Amino acid sequence: MRSDPTVVLTRAPEDNAPLAAELRAGGVTVIELPAMTIEPLADDGPLVAAIRALGPDDRLVFTSRAGVDAVRRAVAPAEVHAPVAAVGRATAARCAEWGIDAWIPSEPSGRALGRELRFGSGIVLLARANRSDPAVVSELVDRGARVREVVAYHVVPRATGDIAAARRAALAGAPFVFASPAAVDGVASALGIATLRRARLVAVGATTARAVARVVGADARILQTLGAGAIVGELDEVVADAHR
Repeated sequence: MRSDPTVVLTRAPEDNAPLAAELRAGGVTVIELPAMTIEPLADDGPLVAAIRALGPDDRLVFTSRAGVDAVRRAVAPAEVHAPVAAVGRATAARCAEWGIDAWIPSEPSGRALGRELRFGSGIVLLARANRSDPAVVSELVDRGARVREVVAYHVVPRATGDIAAARRAALAGAPFVFASPAAVDGVASALGIATLRRARLVAVGATTARAVARVVGADARILQTLGAGAIVGELDEVVADAHR
């Protein structure tokens, strides 16, 4: 691998922190380009009502830490009367901070959650963003669940950070790692599609890869999980391509 490999991460810095630290410790230059912002609801009345209406036969599902944060600002743990599920350990940990135990699937993905969640005779309520992965809903509906979604917060595609450095990295063919469709929209708006097509596009999961294809008009390499080893592998591929 070259002496100064560069990767662009498009999640929020707090989400990137362990990954970015591990990459930097391995000699990788990390450019952080948060590509979306989270905005609270102007009126959380429907969210509060939906949560308070749940009972023991229902399920409350969180697919992000932001969803947990939004709900915990609106209701107390004692007002949650349904079993809770979280998409992964980080989201479950946020539930634990709130005082609620959450079940998690065998792998941190919407599809796994939808396949493995044990639901009762009531509804499965997903409290999440206005822009969300439909995979969990599809899986649950296919299994006969009565699914309802309630918006807990808004996601706005908007890139911030060192946009000039990210543009240079894209033109040099550095990997850009996207973990959500909203991040694709935010980066494309900031850098322009022509510039982004020069980068090595990496998507976490098939849903985000489809967003790359739709927005950028190019295929993305798909990672099933986001880890330093997988990203270093992409950097090695960049070097290998340059020498072919």
